[in-house]
Order: sequence, then structure tokens, then C-alpha cells
Amino acid sequence: MMKGLFEASASWYEAALPLAERRRRGHFSTPPPLVERILDACGYTADRDLSRLRILDPACGSGNFLVGAARRLLASSQHTAAAPRELADLVQRNLWGLDPDPVSCFLAETRLRLAMKPAIARARAPRFHIHQSDALALPWEPCVDLFLANPPYLAAKNTDLTGYQSTHRRGQSDSYLLFLSLGMRIMRPGGWLGLVLPDPFLARANAAQERVTLLQDFTIHDIWHLSGVFAAQVGAVVIIAQKCQPAAAHQVTWVRGKWKHMAAQTVAAQFIALDETRATGAMNCAATSTIATPTLSVPTVPQAQFLQQPRAELRYLLNHEGGPLIERLRRALEEASENAQRRLAPLGEFVTISRGEELGREAGEIRRFDGSARAMEHMEHRDWRPVLLGGVDIHPYHTPVAGAWIARAHVKKPLTRYLAPKLLVVKSTDRLQAALDMQGHIALQTLYLLHLKNTGDVDDLYYFLALLNSRLLREYVHVLHTAYKWVQPQIEQHVLASLPVPLAAPAQKQDIIERAKQVARACSEAGAVVEWDNTLQQVYEEQERAISARYNAALENRTLNP
Repeated sequence: MMKGLFEASASWYEAALPLAERRRRGHFSTPPPLVERILDACGYTADRDLSRLRILDPACGSGNFLVGAARRLLASSQHTAAAPRELADLVQRNLWGLDPDPVSCFLAETRLRLAMKPAIARARAPRFHIHQSDALALPWEPCVDLFLANPPYLAAKNTDLTGYQSTHRRGQSDSYLLFLSLGMRIMRPGGWLGLVLPDPFLARANAAQERVTLLQDFTIHDIWHLSGVFAAQVGAVVIIAQKCQPAAAHQVTWVRGKWKHMAAQTVAAQFIALDETRATGAMNCAATSTIATPTLSVPTVPQAQFLQQPRAELRYLLNHEGGPLIERLRRALEEASENAQRRLAPLGEFVTISRGEELGREAGEIRRFDGSARAMEHMEHRDWRPVLLGGVDIHPYHTPVAGAWIARAHVKKPLTRYLAPKLLVVKSTDRLQAALDMQGHIALQTLYLLHLKNTGDVDDLYYFLALLNSRLLREYVHVLHTAYKWVQPQIEQHVLASLPVPLAAPAQKQDIIERAKQVARACSEAGAVVEWDNTLQQVYEEQERAISARYNAALENRTLNP
């Protein structure tokens, strides 16, 4: 009963904290089923000799990792028939946890003591190494065989991290990156990392330094990209890695999905393919270079491919489906910048990209209306302007229709920006989608406004409209950028400006422009939901083939006649 009471207390303590306070502290415990999967993946299993492996959780919270490891350590020791006193010494020597919160430390130590109680009932109660302390502020030497952590995610823009020495050597560094750096630094050769990190780590620019170190000094075995693990507004990525040089052809296994679905699986092999040759501690690192291909059908990506990315991004989708073509396209655009006979150019060469209005706190800035002619006349008479609110008003190829109005006095940016013909691209989304606005709508900051840099033919806007709504560029943005953030993904402005555009003479673009007009006209006449007939579907597929042909010709450095 006492054990159940303290388990409930640990859960209650976290649940009792207001969500805002939990986010301020980064206080979100790792679910026990995920703890078990991580221990399995690191080879910390009861059928091995675990007596010489030292574990550190530098942000232990109420002790989920430590309790899970203690149970396995005790089960492993049963094979040696160790005495209770020896078991107590074993746990005391091998399990270490730190946390600045005294209540968390108390709960972690109590839970650890209860987990050990059956095995050491007759031994003097040991003093466990669970300390109220800031792991980032302590001096360390390489001393850890298994570094388990779900560190707090405290953004540098909201938290003062300048007191830590490592932050002085570069720009912005979020707290979880400091814990990752600590783990990589104090890991013994052959030791393992089992980390639960926020998924911005996969591709955010400020994590480039840590990704490079991880890729160069560690063999990454698994990347699990999970949604729904925590109540926090962030996705999770689990990194399982061993401190030894990766083999040239080493393949990283990756999984992408919802945690609630994966947690329901009762067999670890159904969640992820784990090779039986994995071991922990000072295992011969050369053994990892000969790990066999997993027997289950799971996707993999070469670890070397990550280091070839501009900032060592962990773009695991590049080895899946259309990834190789997209990577070729990205590389071709980089090479084209230094080539006088280039076939590709970034979108930013042809258009300016800006944002819409930022709403202040004044009341009544935005008003809904019923769309009737009488209501529109009334709003225009009072000097109000139709405003597009964001993704809800933008659909690929559709002429946008405003569902709200904004007072002219609250439009801060030049009105000419909105009255000129423009493309509108949704910012807060994981999929590229664009519409052409010729009606002079005001737009909010959730939309990008694209204007032609020259005063040339407006038909060029239809050419870019077709490219931005093409399957190829949608996948390009998804695979290279937005797929690596589960919660609130966004298309950054620099990403939009760097999209590859195949260069073509006006006559060579005309077929794409005419089909774009046809599809846009049909979509706008049909409304938000389009039931395409066979003719329109055929036009759309012809358009996709024509766009693909343009990009393929650019990759092959050849001319494609109209």
C-alpha cells in the first residue's frame, strides 16, 4: 500500500502544478512505458551483467528513469545470488540523480527505496545518490556509462542561461542543449545516451553545434519522433546513441508517429527493431559497425547523410519515398549560385516576401460579417477593409474570400502592399499552400505576401502559384523543414525565399501559366470544397507532370522545349 501511495504522490505532485508553472520549470515526467523502451534500446536489460554500469539522470524529477533502472539492476543481480547488503551497495554506487527541486528529489529517493525494499529488507537502508543540485553547474569528468535524461526545455529567450560557462562560447542556447552537451562530455567510451528532447533539436539552427558533435563522436542507433508524449506544446524526439565512431555505412533506424499508438504495443520489437548484439558500458565499439540489418521492416537513413546537411540537420525523411530527389534538388540549387549557366534560382530573386498586419490590443480591430452585399456596403462606407485571417481563408488555387473586416485606421503597413496583385502563402502550417489575390485584401501576419520584384507580366504570378501548389515543392518543404516539428510547425520566411525555381523563357512557362489559370478559375467557381470532374483532374495531373519535367530538366542541366 505504501508503494502505491508514493507512486500516486509522484504523479499527483506533477499534476497539481498549474500547466503554466510546469512549462516555466520544464516539469514534464517521462511516461514509464517510454522509460522501459529507452532502457531496452540502450541494452540495459536484466539478462546482462549491469553491476559495473554507472547511470546518471541529471534532471531526475520524481525518478522514473532511476526506478526503472533499479528494478532491472536488482533483477540482473539475482543471477549472482548477491546478499542484501551487496545489492544496497550496488544501487548506491551505480544510480545517480540530480534535480534542483527538493520535492522531486524526496519523491525520487522514496520511490527508489520502495522499489528496493523487497530485495534489501534486512540490510541497513543505504543513502542514495539523489541530490538537490544543478547538474549544469557542477565540475565533471568522464564517469558515466548510461546517461538518461528528459531535461527541462527552457528557451533562452525566456530564461537567463548566461550563468553557464558553455553559453559564453556562442549565441542562443536552450537549456536542453546544455544537458545534451553535458552528456556527450562526461560519457565514457562505449557508453550510451538515452535522451528525450524537444523535436526542434532535429533541425533548429541553434542546435547545429550539438548535432555535429553527436554525429561525429557517437553512433546513433535510433531516432523516435513522437507526438503526444507530454502536455507541453512541443513534440518529442528520443535519441539512442553510443559513444563510439560510427561506421561509414551505419544506418540509423527511425520511427515517426503518435505516442499513444506506440505505447499500446506490448512487445518492444513492435515499436522499434532492436538488435540483440547491443550492449552497454565499455563494449567494443567495433561490434556496432557490424550490426545486422533489422529483421523488421523499419525505415533507416545513413548517419553520414546527416553530416552532409547544411547545419547537420537530422532530416530522417531524406532516405524515405521522394527524399533522394528532394536532396538532389537542394544540392543543385546550392551549386547553381556559382554557375553562370544555372537552371535553378531561389524564389527570393523574383519576388519580395513580407508579412501582414500585427494586431495590437485595441478593441474592435476585427469584425465578422455575413457576406451580404448590404453588409459589405455598410462596412465600406465606414472605411473598413476586408481582411484575410490566415490559413482558414487560404486554399490552394482558390481566390481568397474574406470572412472579416478591419478598420482602415488599424492598418499600419502601406495600403499599396495589399492593393497590388500578390500571392498569399500560409505561414503556420506544415504544408505549402498558396493563393492569388487580385482583390486587394488586407492580410494578417499569419500570411506571407509575395509581390513580383519587377513590374512585369502578372502572368508570372500564376507561374509561381503553380509551383508553390505543386506536389514537388510541397514535399520539398515538408521533407527538408516542417516535418521535424510536430506542434505548431511553421514555414520560415528564409525557407520560402530559398525555394528552387526552374528558369525558363516566357514561352516555356506559358503552358504552366494557362493551366494554373484554368485550375484557379475552376476552384474559385466551386468554392472551398471542390468536386473535380475528370477533365479538371486531367488538367491538374498534366500540370504536375509539366512542373516535374521542368525540375528534372533543371537537374539534368538540359533545355526543355515548350
